[in-house]
This record gives sequence, C-alpha cells and structure tokens, in this order.
Amino acid sequence: MSAERTYRSSGGLMKSLKGIKKNSGLTYALKYAAGVLKQGIGISKREVYRKFGGRSPLIHSYSTFNRYMGIAKEFVNWARERGVNRLDKVTPKVVREFLLSKAGYCSQKTLKVNASALRKFFEVVGRPDISEEIGRSYQEIYSEGRQSGRALAFAHPERVISNLKKEVHRVIAELQLLTGARVGDVKKMELLPLEKKVVIKKSKGGRTREIDYSDRPEEFERIRELYGRLKELLREKDWSSVRKSYYSDLKRAAVKAGEVYTGSHAFRVNYVKNRLQELKSQGYSEDEALQKIEYEIGHSRIEMSAYYAGG
Repeated sequence: MSAERTYRSSGGLMKSLKGIKKNSGLTYALKYAAGVLKQGIGISKREVYRKFGGRSPLIHSYSTFNRYMGIAKEFVNWARERGVNRLDKVTPKVVREFLLSKAGYCSQKTLKVNASALRKFFEVVGRPDISEEIGRSYQEIYSEGRQSGRALAFAHPERVISNLKKEVHRVIAELQLLTGARVGDVKKMELLPLEKKVVIKKSKGGRTREIDYSDRPEEFERIRELYGRLKELLREKDWSSVRKSYYSDLKRAAVKAGEVYTGSHAFRVNYVKNRLQELKSQGYSEDEALQKIEYEIGHSRIEMSAYYAGG
C-alpha cells in the first residue's frame, strides 16, 4: 500500500495526529496511539518525510512497534497504579519518575529506547509538551542508566546452553549460536530445505536475509531439528513470555557456567567468530569473509562484522 493511499484510507492522517481529548483515559490513549503509529508499517520513511517535512511521527517496523507499544503500556500501567488515569493528569514529573525508576536496572541504551517510545506516544495523543520535556531532560535521565557494555562471546557457549533450565530456551540459544540470529529473529525463521537456506524476514531495519548452509549441510540438518522442535514447544506458549524468561534463564546459566554475561547477543558474536575461522579455512581473505558474514548477520557495514569478530 502506498503512503498516499494510507493517508487517505486513515481518514486523513495529518488530522488524526492532532490527538484526542486531553481528558481521555490513558487506556484509550494507548489504543488510539497504536492505531495511528502502526500506519507507518510497510511505508518507507522517505515517503513520510516528504509528507511531513521532517522526522516521521510513525513507526515503520513491526519489531519497533511491538517494543514501543510495550513500553507505552508499561508506563500506562505504572501511572494508573499511582492514581494517574487520564491524559491531562500526566505531568513531566510523572514521566520522569517512570524513566528514573528503570535507571537502576536498565542500560543507557535501553533508557534511550524507553524515552523514544514515550516521545512517540505523547506526540500522537496530543501532548507534545510531554514529548518536548522528555527531550529536554533526556541527558539527565540517560546518565542515570548503567553503562551499555559490548557483547562478548561466550568462551564455552555449549556449556551455557546445557545449563539452561527450560528446553525451549536451550533450543532458542542453539539456534542463535548456529545462525547468528537476534532473539526476535528466531521466531521469524523459515527454512528452504532444497537450497539449504535459512530465511529471516523483516529483521532489524526491515531487511529480509538469507543464510546459505550449502557448505555446512550438517549444521543445516541440526537447524532443521531445532526449528521443528521450537514450533512444537511454542504451540501453546506465548512468545513474549518465553522471550522474557529466556533472558533471566540465560543470565543464570552463564553465571553457573562461569561465563561473563553480556546478553543473548553473545551467541551472535560466537557465530561471527566461528564463521570467520570457517571461511578463512576455505580460502577466503579476512575482508572477503567479513563481507560475507556482514550479509549473514544482517548488518549493512563490514565494520560491524569486524567489531563482532573482535569481541
């Protein structure tokens, strides 16, 4: 669907962005914001830039939409627990307290995402004053977060995986290790058995990527086994709750295995390091190998593959 059609079919997106009544309930505001923001999915930012003449007020990928709306919902629940039920009752102080309440356990990078999500939310529901205040106090809030650390490869990733309590977590972790996928990409995987390829649709940045395993048939067969088992395990489970519990289980497993825990991206770094050695043994130069890996892990710059390889 083109940007023009989306604007018309929405009844006039520019008009809808004026917001809602300031005394609307926060639950309604959340629903309204979701309806507006998701109109950007499938539309290029360039089209929206032309329409609005600046930064896009919309969200343009499902992953960002889900994450941002999850943060907005968390804020709404947090505010309601403190007696703030209406949009006009939200003050900059309330929003600031919410963000600072997360500073003790969130990284600076995560706080930045939270601030960005709330700015989008308040812009579309007609409280630009709140959005602007978040922008003004951002550096102060950001500085309260933990320093964002670089993801480090596990010395013994298989040992970490074996220490995970739940089978579904072990399957997710091994798939990350064998494909270099982000956690969210694990559920998006599709397999092409004849071509021996793993396809990940709409990964970060909206890219679809293919990983060719024709030179690694044994790994592809293992991925097939894990992929089938994951589908069975997720049949009656909520993915968001599985993903949330995965992080805590992984952290515990890493500690038990005597590893430094820097998040699930560690498996991604392991993939890059393993793949680099594999390709070099096949005769690729380091630059050629890194360029190939860049495509496999879904980055647009060879420097990122080199960065991971050095992790």
